Amino acid sequence: MSTPNVIKLELNQADILMMLPERMKDAAVEALLQQAHVMAGLAQIYVPVDTGSLRDSIRVERGGEGQFWSQVKVRCGSYIVNPKTGRLVDYAAFVEAKQPFMAPAWAEVEPTIVDAIWTRVESAITK
Repeated sequence: MSTPNVIKLELNQADILMMLPERMKDAAVEALLQQAHVMAGLAQIYVPVDTGSLRDSIRVERGGEGQFWSQVKVRCGSYIVNPKTGRLVDYAAFVEAKQPFMAPAWAEVEPTIVDAIWTRVESAITK
């Protein structure tokens, strides 16, 4: 006897194999997002602070996305107004050149990225 309002979905091996690239990409993007948030947090610690506007502008963004690619960015500047100047924060590159904060954050996170991706992807394909 069948149960009403229940849909039974069976996947054969071919269906599962076809889903692997998407599952792998999604897992890799999640790992990148996690590492990007770590990098953003480190950059917020390393950035020199005057008004805090530059620090507050450090963020993680997801960029474009295609079938086999996605962008994850750690950015700073724009969208926050510096209370001293009344202008958008547009000086991140100048600060980075004199007192690096993004580069050291990247240097700390970069060695862990590949392992983080492999761990997430392996978990996604063995579910």
